[in-house]
Amino acid sequence: MKITWSRKKIRDKFTELKKKDGAPMSRQQIHMLRKKARGICLTCGKPALGVYCLKHTIKARERMRVRLNYHRRLRGAPSYVLQEKERSQARVTRGRVRPGRNVRSKVRAKAS
Repeated sequence: MKITWSRKKIRDKFTELKKKDGAPMSRQQIHMLRKKARGICLTCGKPALGVYCLKHTIKARERMRVRLNYHRRLRGAPSYVLQEKERSQARVTRGRVRPGRNVRSKVRAKAS
């Protein structure tokens, strides 16, 4: 019994890629190169800020801090700047969602 595959083989610039020593690249390495070329995170597939999305960039940064035994933080690094920007945007959206609830509770407390 002959088995046929339903999906076609991908033919692109990464298909027959070889390493410097002439050995063929593994399918996992080729898959990572395709993701990098498309501009998506290598881990989760969300839009990337380089190689990883913000979440996985932060995880990689903290992993390397532990591995290299760094205690100081480089606050000017792009991952810190983007993390702070995302936090400030989250604060702004949280402030817009629930401003009335606090005002009403204070008014009721004064009226009582």
